[in-house]
Amino acid sequence: MKEKHLTRLMYLLIVVGLGVSATGVGLVLFTDIETALGIRGIATVAGLIAGGLFVSVPAKIYLTLQLMKYNDEKLRAQRERGEL
Repeated sequence: MKEKHLTRLMYLLIVVGLGVSATGVGLVLFTDIETALGIRGIATVAGLIAGGLFVSVPAKIYLTLQLMKYNDEKLRAQRERGEL
């Protein structure tokens, strides 16, 4: 898989993860799922929030590492040209 495609996939995973987490938070704020379903409702909300974070956090780490690599290459090229 090319790096550009992998980067786009990671951005998509971040969006999906945040959407799932937002759904969990929305259920807590705007419904009474905890009281209506009891422990099952709490587990559902916690699973949605945790699942969304589980998907989005590794993608954020990957993209951060790619950004650091890009900046390092850019700085190295500037040093070789004598701009710094």
